[in-house]
Amino acid sequence: MTGNVQIEPTERKMCTVMFADIVKSTMMIGSLDPEDAVDHLGPAIELMMSTCESHGATTLFTGDGALAVFGAPDADEDHAIKAIASALEIIQNLSKMDGAQPDIRIGLHCGELLVSHLQHTLGEEQAFLGPVMNIASTIESRARHNVVTVSGAVIEHAGGVFEHEPVGELELGNQAEPIRLYEIRARKKQVSRWRSRIRRGRSPFVGRAQELERMFDAWNTIRSGQGNAALLIGTAGIGKSRLLHEFADSAFLGKHETLEFNCTSLDQEAAFLPITRAITSYLQYSDPTSKIGLEARLSNVLASLRDLGEATRQELFSLFTRVQPQSEMGVADHLHRRKLLVDALARLVLALGSGAPMVLIVEDLHWADKGTLDVVDTLLDKIAAQRVLILLTSRNADFVSSGPKPLLDVIHVPPLEAAACKNLIRLLLDNSGVDQLVAGYIEELSDRTPLFVEEFVYNIRDRLDDDKHPNKLPDTVDEFDIPIRVQPLIASRIDALDLEDRKALQIVAVGGMQWNRDVLFNTLQSEFQDAQARVYSLIEQGLLEFAVGGNAQTIRFRHALIQKVGYRSVPRLRRYKHHRTIFSTLNKDGDTDNLDHMQSVARHADGGELWLDAANAYNHCGELSIKLYSFEAAVSFFEHALRCIDKIRHEADAFLVAKLGLQARRGLRVSLVASGDFERILSISREAEDLCKKIGDTSSRIASQIDQGIMLSVLSDVRDAIRVSQFALINAETSGDTMLQAKAAFALAQAAWFHGDYLSSVSAIDRHENLFAETFRTVDIGTTGSISVLGIATRANAYSMAGRFTESEKDIRTALSIAEETGKAYDQSFALVARGIQSCMKRELDTGIAALRQALRTSDSAGIDVLCCFSAAPLARLLALKHEFDEARTVLNKGLNLAQLMKMDAFEAWLLTAEVHVLLEESRHSEARELAIDLLDLCSRNGYSGFRNELKICIEMPEFGDHWFATK
Repeated sequence: MTGNVQIEPTERKMCTVMFADIVKSTMMIGSLDPEDAVDHLGPAIELMMSTCESHGATTLFTGDGALAVFGAPDADEDHAIKAIASALEIIQNLSKMDGAQPDIRIGLHCGELLVSHLQHTLGEEQAFLGPVMNIASTIESRARHNVVTVSGAVIEHAGGVFEHEPVGELELGNQAEPIRLYEIRARKKQVSRWRSRIRRGRSPFVGRAQELERMFDAWNTIRSGQGNAALLIGTAGIGKSRLLHEFADSAFLGKHETLEFNCTSLDQEAAFLPITRAITSYLQYSDPTSKIGLEARLSNVLASLRDLGEATRQELFSLFTRVQPQSEMGVADHLHRRKLLVDALARLVLALGSGAPMVLIVEDLHWADKGTLDVVDTLLDKIAAQRVLILLTSRNADFVSSGPKPLLDVIHVPPLEAAACKNLIRLLLDNSGVDQLVAGYIEELSDRTPLFVEEFVYNIRDRLDDDKHPNKLPDTVDEFDIPIRVQPLIASRIDALDLEDRKALQIVAVGGMQWNRDVLFNTLQSEFQDAQARVYSLIEQGLLEFAVGGNAQTIRFRHALIQKVGYRSVPRLRRYKHHRTIFSTLNKDGDTDNLDHMQSVARHADGGELWLDAANAYNHCGELSIKLYSFEAAVSFFEHALRCIDKIRHEADAFLVAKLGLQARRGLRVSLVASGDFERILSISREAEDLCKKIGDTSSRIASQIDQGIMLSVLSDVRDAIRVSQFALINAETSGDTMLQAKAAFALAQAAWFHGDYLSSVSAIDRHENLFAETFRTVDIGTTGSISVLGIATRANAYSMAGRFTESEKDIRTALSIAEETGKAYDQSFALVARGIQSCMKRELDTGIAALRQALRTSDSAGIDVLCCFSAAPLARLLALKHEFDEARTVLNKGLNLAQLMKMDAFEAWLLTAEVHVLLEESRHSEARELAIDLLDLCSRNGYSGFRNELKICIEMPEFGDHWFATK
């Protein structure tokens, strides 16, 4: 028979894994009959597995021990707590077994698991995959006998519920961080969920004025001798406990006594345990100096209770001492006996007071056992004429659904108001350098739930403190990690859905935060018979909603975290499938000019690893973004396109791959101009030229050569720029493409200008004057505006530097006129710089300063960094001539910072040469000479002959302040 084994991943889950192994089991049973071996080890293994399953774990038999996974198949926020509690119970119960008790080792680790179905010839079973399994097994192998050993991750998830001690580290190799190991000593006594989760001190208290006022109103009735009660209802993390303790710790209450009862998910099956645990703690610590034992103290309190029957007294003692009552009590009516016991417990609680007003706090009532709920109900009936305030918290309204409770004020605790949430984020961040954008992401992701806000902020602060973190802060919502305390809370809500709704929600989550309604219905139609019913079911359960404003065409997740956790829960292979399904639905009509739609097409093609489709879509998104002048977004789209192309470069048709790559690089080159990343532009221009050779695209090849010439002019040796630009111009003239001729002529003119060869700069434009003056007068060539302004203003600059002011004036006026026609900031700034340079050379200080200040303002406002640098140098020179040195320094420093950041050698030399002039005007001759000597090497190396000649004069005659004009 041929074997057929298949592992099908179903979900990703945050879980705690326990490995428990009987020590030396092989030696114990090696010589035994198989059935005798089972009899020998079976009881211990059954105890291990049954203990874990009683706490909701999924268990598997491992031969000489057990494997238990807490948090699967259903998510559990307390998976780590329950795993530790189970481990302690196993050790305790094994010690009580008859006969020789076996030694065991137990190891725990938590993290994300891949829950899978394992299909084989004998049927199907559940399988759990992931590094967490291996690490938990390794921890178990290192554990001491009969001691629970856990990883630091388990301690982090469990909070402060258990006493523990560090016992070293587990080295994993492969450059992974060592895992800290801890041994669990015991569960802490009477530790509330609230106190165990205060990691870094109590968080700031914001908002909640109305809720707090209602609680103080309830307290005011207590002072007049009337009992009162309030129930705070809200979702997990909404701040019920924070609100309750803010009230309980208020000095406004005056002298009073507080008794806390804490219900936990661990103790739901233990009758009355929250009540008896709190009373025990109170009796033990109410008078620490007393040597009276617990039983004696309990007897003293019970003695004050009138009409307490002996049978009930014994029942009470049995709850506290765990000693069974006398057998004759078993003949009494059980229901009647239980009613008396509940009443006695309520009376006992009230008897603990010393006469001062009393606050009884019962937290997490949703986890209370039936007996505890009955005691709380009875207390509500007894406090009407007593100075007692009962405060309850719960995630649901089940407690009040059973019938009216006249004294009980139900206070629903909603998410924080927007202003209060922003204030909480500000207080928690505490000047940690996080910008408003990241703070806004935290508000969006947290749904203004205080616990979630805190956890996201702690994650951000941890990232800032981690020197090894490659990216300090996330740039988008998608880059935020889900905090470990938050993920299980959200996953539990998703797991509470029925199977079909959960499956639908995961598909919707893969699609993203927001959907077009028709696209969503069409996508789900392939998976469900009634897709519309699935969507409306999720809307009714508060997971999805129609977009703000009642737009019936848009459906979105109500909370961003639901989408993130839902997406995270889907295994990778299923995500691929869902992404492809969504892509097919979105792309049925082909490309459109709707950027949002095309972005979704690209993302889902990418997520489905349809690399060719994704590259096409990303390229289209980039081109649409350029049309919208959204250059930063365009850069991102083209980079994504190149990443997708790289995935298929060895698989798809070489010509098609080269064509797509060229399209992405052309778009990237245009988009990068705004950012000033000229080194990247130079690099992709060279890559583009190589691709053009492969596909025979002559025009694009010439365009790439022109780009290289322009970039080389400002980045490195201007003589290389001249060579490349001359070659590009010859090729452009051969091709007959007039636009390419104009661009190449400008590139050559710019390179010649930085080289100090002003006549050659003029000549390059003169040869194609009609193209600049008429043919392309207002033609938009992308992010830099009109080619005419670039060419004519560059010639004006060359004329000015050569002292031919009549010609430069004509060109400046033409450039300004064209700039007015185009309305482009780049054109206006470039033309104004030409006016400023001419004014410098003519020593028209006021005219030049006015023009250059306007150029600088326009460039700065439009984010044109290269023109900020270009205008800063002549402006600083003119300001220095007017002895306005402070402004001159400010302008120079800003320009130099930009030039150095963008690695533009030409502009750095241009600005530093201006600084030499400023120093000379300040009569700081020795400093000017020192700077000139240092700068001379850069100018010589890169061929900046005009700057070099000026510097040489400064070095030889530093006392001659007007040196720049003297060289012209």
